[in-house]
Amino acid sequence: MPSLVTKKKRTISKRSTNDERRTTNDGFTLLEVMIAIVLFGVGIVAVVSLLSSGMAGALDAENTAIAVNLAQERMEEIRNLTYANIVNEAKAVVTGFSVFQREVVVTEPETNLKQVTVTVYWTHKGGEAEVPLVSYVAAN
Repeated sequence: MPSLVTKKKRTISKRSTNDERRTTNDGFTLLEVMIAIVLFGVGIVAVVSLLSSGMAGALDAENTAIAVNLAQERMEEIRNLTYANIVNEAKAVVTGFSVFQREVVVTEPETNLKQVTVTVYWTHKGGEAEVPLVSYVAAN
């Protein structure tokens, strides 16, 4: 049976002299740190800008959807009226939606036919945005 003998390895350490100098880079220079901070800052500004644009876009989409629903709601109410009661309505604030205004314009392009345009307005980027909805109603 073979014997189990372990051998120890000896390491010889060499003392460094003044002529031998370590040339390792164990850190970052001030310039590297400054460049990293600038790049990080530019990235953060870009991300915040994108988030801001996304939020504004979502608000615009929400306002447009609300305006379309308000116009459709009024158009359905008008369709349930008799032909004689379909008349113009001045631009006024929509009840429950103080940001939105609604207007109804009725014209008669032909005899016994009314063109009904329901337009909803709201403030958008310093101006006024609108969603018009057009339908025709014939006399019975």
